[in-house]
Amino acid sequence: MRSWALWTLTVPAFAVVVLVDLAAIGYGVKAFTDRPDWRGLDVVFALTVSALISVEGARRVENRRRRGGALHKDLAPAWMIAATVILHPALAILVAVLLRIWWRIRAGKCIPYRWAFSTAVHVLAVGAAHEVFVSLRGVTGGDFGLVVSMVGASAAYVATDTVLCGLAISLIIPGSSRREVIGGLDDLGTDATAATLGCLLAAACLISPWFAFVAIPITLTAQRALLLGQLESEAQTDPKTSLTRVDWWRRRTEDMLRTVRAQREPMAVLLIDIDHFKQVNDRHGHLVGDEALRAVATILRSAIRAKDVIGRFGGEEFVIALPDTGLDEATITADRLRNAVSASPLAAMCAGVLDAPDLDPDTFHLTVSIGVAVYPNDGATVDDLLLRADRAMYAAKAAGRNRVRLAADTIALPRLSGSDKMYDATEPLTPARRPVA
Repeated sequence: MRSWALWTLTVPAFAVVVLVDLAAIGYGVKAFTDRPDWRGLDVVFALTVSALISVEGARRVENRRRRGGALHKDLAPAWMIAATVILHPALAILVAVLLRIWWRIRAGKCIPYRWAFSTAVHVLAVGAAHEVFVSLRGVTGGDFGLVVSMVGASAAYVATDTVLCGLAISLIIPGSSRREVIGGLDDLGTDATAATLGCLLAAACLISPWFAFVAIPITLTAQRALLLGQLESEAQTDPKTSLTRVDWWRRRTEDMLRTVRAQREPMAVLLIDIDHFKQVNDRHGHLVGDEALRAVATILRSAIRAKDVIGRFGGEEFVIALPDTGLDEATITADRLRNAVSASPLAAMCAGVLDAPDLDPDTFHLTVSIGVAVYPNDGATVDDLLLRADRAMYAAKAAGRNRVRLAADTIALPRLSGSDKMYDATEPLTPARRPVA
């Protein structure tokens, strides 16, 4: 017991976890004590079995959807919401616990206190939803009143789950963002889908509990639809650095350029190249090189504004678009980024991930050369700005590397348009146009 992860929690997190578990146990005991009979077991059977078939059918999709982080939303609560609406709380708790036990069996390794806490949250959500349903039915009548009561109960279920889980995540993982605590718009959409499906499933089961099996294809299709957002994100993201892919960066930057042009505001483009990066791969190997590339990407991303757009341009190059940014501000930003990279403990960052303590912090460090181009003085299109920033970055390397150079200080080149483009910016420039690393 001393080795349990529960004892590693902070006092506030420990208190929340234990209180929620105890509250769920207390409510469960009360619900089963108040249970007058066991009518409705056929509904329990139908909902539980159909839910298990749906969960197993969607397992491959869910395994693909599961990314890092403590928060994960799916459609499993729909079956528990349906049970809450049409069954006594004791039987609804039975459905929730059976599903959670099956999840525990199929999940293999998990942190016990987190599984217990999540199960307790569902039990309390059953209680909150039941109370809301009964209260609304007491003040509304007819078919419309039933619909209102179902919607209110499903909303109470989702809200209880979101609040309690969000509170626990914020205490267990300090510094978590709001998205990591309660989820983004996609997660809220998943909750809304589960709540809606739960209401429809409950209405169908009021006619016959065997309608629960009819919902299986619907939930499987809905589960696959949840994967679309992740697939879109993966298509836009460079897998090695988790930055935006250059084609998606260009699309966003072109939209940004149209906006600043209409508002008559400036915009800057920074082209950043890691100095002597090939030597890192040759001396330490490609695993260290890849980790160093990720470390630099993390440093750059953490040092820019939320509205700035950063992407991996190719190889060891990065590109950043800075809206509402003139020449002076862009120069300051570029120099700040250059200093952030050169001053960062890259050896420690890479050794911590790769378990390579032999990386010498005195010899393993990286610098970057940065070229800066600003709209409208240095170009009117994204291609113009990229070409001028590239030439400025070339000048920074020629001047000794670990420097910032401005397109305004380099020889002006003809602007690109239509068939005059010298290169496709979605591909790295050829060696003849690229500086030596």
